[in-house]
Amino acid sequence: MKPLIKVEDLSVIYNLGKVNEFPALKDINLEIYSGEYVAFFGPSGCGKSTLLYCAAGLQKPTRGKVIVADKNLSEMTERERVIYRRLEVSLIFQNFNLIPTLNVLDNVLLPNIFGGLIPGVSVEKARGLLKKFGILNLMERYPSELSGGQQQRVAIARALIYNSPILLVDEPTGNLDSVSAKTVMDVLYKLNEKYKKTVILVTHEPFWLSYPHRIFHMKDGEIIRETINKKRVQIKEVEELRIGMGKEIKEKKRRKPIKKMRHLIYYLLSSFDEPIIRRLERVIRKRMEGKIDREKLKEILDKPFEKGGIGLYKQTAESLTEKIERILNEIEIEKEEKEEEEEKIIRLRKFLLEGWRGNFHSFEQLKRFDLAIKNRIEGKIDKNEFQRILDLPFKKEGVGLNKRSARNFAKKLELILKT
Repeated sequence: MKPLIKVEDLSVIYNLGKVNEFPALKDINLEIYSGEYVAFFGPSGCGKSTLLYCAAGLQKPTRGKVIVADKNLSEMTERERVIYRRLEVSLIFQNFNLIPTLNVLDNVLLPNIFGGLIPGVSVEKARGLLKKFGILNLMERYPSELSGGQQQRVAIARALIYNSPILLVDEPTGNLDSVSAKTVMDVLYKLNEKYKKTVILVTHEPFWLSYPHRIFHMKDGEIIRETINKKRVQIKEVEELRIGMGKEIKEKKRRKPIKKMRHLIYYLLSSFDEPIIRRLERVIRKRMEGKIDREKLKEILDKPFEKGGIGLYKQTAESLTEKIERILNEIEIEKEEKEEEEEKIIRLRKFLLEGWRGNFHSFEQLKRFDLAIKNRIEGKIDKNEFQRILDLPFKKEGVGLNKRSARNFAKKLELILKT
């Protein structure tokens, strides 16, 4: 498994060559994986914030390098680093850094003002973030009218407006009371656990070391040891297990073709083992044939495996039932031949965009997205070409999405076309 962030022989020396030369970081080497929660822990002045700023592209190393998603930050132009900080990482500071003359909603929208995203879409997204953090009712208030915990949640919402995959968090609880601090830390944990954000936390408080997967202990500019939180499943181990399962499935596919139903199953449960997948396949087939209803489906998902169920937690069973119902509904509609083409494209587009946290920058970009969907369902282009068009830059006649979004949309559309 390739790391999302790789730090190689990183050193930062202030006042290099002068009498007051000071090494803030000394030959740091580490790897961080996508979806992982890590902490840089140590006393004030140990170099943990400097290391965080290097990962943000705000601090230039004296030597060594920081590689994020195969990109060396030191080799980027200043403009490229600005775009990187806008889209790839989000920074959350101890002092909140809210604009006092803007209300809560406008503070959250601030990154989008610079980014030039569609106003209506941006406002709706900002409202959704404020609702998620329980402060939607405060959106017209100003920072001076909020508690410390509320201000920090506003700062987190602002950091998430672009849905960046990496959160860089510098001492977020330093100015908060114990109740507000726990609320903020619980929010960060949920963003990692539920939404798979990669979180890098800087802290000197030992109370918060139960949240991350791994902790890098720092002293005098060096990582003196690394500890693993045994209460959390390690990301690298989980990913390696998933890759191993994928190879097993591929070998079985050579021996015997996988039925179309499997496209749906693997999409929904790609990280589960084969016995669960086989049983879930039978359950979904019964649902498609009308032998069980929605409530019975949810009941089976929740029932223990040894009693004939799938053995999921209740909340997971409810969420998975909802996904299955939406997808099966799309499959049924896809079979209807009399549907108007334009309505069909719009409906499929809404299905693909459901749950997407990105934004289209213009109406022309949206039109190109619809055209790509039309050409794919008519068979004029294949899955790979569809994905390539979505990923191709807007200036080169593509839709201009990022690789991850293009890949996910292509996979989701194929699910409907192949099932």
